Amino acid sequence: MNSSNSFTQTTATSKVSPIFEPERPSLSLVQTKNENKLDRSILEQNKAIAQIYVEQASIYLKQCDWHKAIVACKNSLDLLPDNASAYKILGDVLYRQGRQGDALGIYARALAIDPNIATIYANVGTIYADSGKWREALDYYQQAVILDPNLAGTYRNLARVWEELGDTDKALECLCRAINLEPTILEPEEYFSFGRELYQQGKVKEASILFINGVKLAPQAEAELSQLVEMLEELEEWQQAVVYYHKLISLPDSNVGTAASIASNSPTSDLAGKPIRKLLSNSKNESQSKQEQISPKITAKNTQTEIPLLSQNVARKLLPNIDSTADRSSEKSVLARNAEHPKDLDPSKSNRSIVSLDPNTAVSWNNLGSLYAQEQEWRKAISCYQESLKLEPNFTKSYRNLARVYQNLGEESKAALCWYEAFALEPDLVKPEEYFSLANKLVQHQQIEKAIACLRRTVELKPDFSKARVALGKLIENQ
Repeated sequence: MNSSNSFTQTTATSKVSPIFEPERPSLSLVQTKNENKLDRSILEQNKAIAQIYVEQASIYLKQCDWHKAIVACKNSLDLLPDNASAYKILGDVLYRQGRQGDALGIYARALAIDPNIATIYANVGTIYADSGKWREALDYYQQAVILDPNLAGTYRNLARVWEELGDTDKALECLCRAINLEPTILEPEEYFSFGRELYQQGKVKEASILFINGVKLAPQAEAELSQLVEMLEELEEWQQAVVYYHKLISLPDSNVGTAASIASNSPTSDLAGKPIRKLLSNSKNESQSKQEQISPKITAKNTQTEIPLLSQNVARKLLPNIDSTADRSSEKSVLARNAEHPKDLDPSKSNRSIVSLDPNTAVSWNNLGSLYAQEQEWRKAISCYQESLKLEPNFTKSYRNLARVYQNLGEESKAALCWYEAFALEPDLVKPEEYFSLANKLVQHQQIEKAIACLRRTVELKPDFSKARVALGKLIENQ
């Protein structure tokens, strides 16, 4: 009886109190987890506040309030010691105060935390450039544009460094990249003037880039548009040439002469020295504040100075207005209608054709010839260019276009004679190398007197051109 009661009691007890009770966390473990959550919350809060101090420091930096900028940076670093952005701004402040050595140390700390901040490499490059350590500056500038290819200011600085190192080709390449990233850095007349200077040096591609950016800012500069079309044709960039040709012929009459006024007061350029440095010393600096970069002191100026520009003793022709609102179908109809007899052209019958409404002008025939040339109808193009020259024998553009057509047909002798006439009409637009090349072609076609004239002009433009001097001497001796 007692045993039965004891069994019943045990069974009841077992139902109330399980044999294996779940393990409960200790008080210390709960406290640790809570502390971790609290630590993370404080860390995030510190990051947010530290970022506010960075923004504050950036504002003070732009206001040139060095003391407040330093205090804001230190406040940020007190909350977040591994704050590369705060070190970067602190380095900028120290540099502006003339403490380059201290700035380098701070920049080093920033890069130790985050090695991928492009503007820090750019600023370290500038400190080296200030000291004339061009190779070291080059390394840091190049690292900067590898990390961020959109740093226009760094490309400008790279252009200056390459120029100091004597590599003008790479300097111009970097300058063109900077211009493509930031076209408004120069004024239109600066683009055009330096572009002409480059063209005279045989750097047609770079010159065309400068002219393209110039006409973007001054779209009604008629003479410059005409020169740009010729450059693009020389580079055989036909699609772009056609685009700018259409822009040219669409200009209203009221804009004729705009281009001349743009360059009329330009002083003579000194081709020696550092032309890129001179050009950029007057450039606008908005992008540097946006990118939080510093510029080498070798070019930093607070006042605008006159930019040395190319001599303007250049012959130019301002083309009269030509309506260009027709679509290609109307142009095709003009071509088809005059396929066999271009002299029978009556542009007034076409609806606002690309050809001038007056068919009896040299410009009208030249433009129709260009339309034929675009269609590769060379013989018809030749007829039009010849009609143009009958109306205006000194129309250089038609001579140049006619020369190109003859070249496409393989008629080198006729092409050489046309180039000779074009060069004679606009001698200041021709480089000495072009005169020398034409002289060789004229000799091949027994045009000795003309070849001698070209060689004389070559030596006149470039007295140290030894090959031209030797060739000229031999031709004169044979004569």
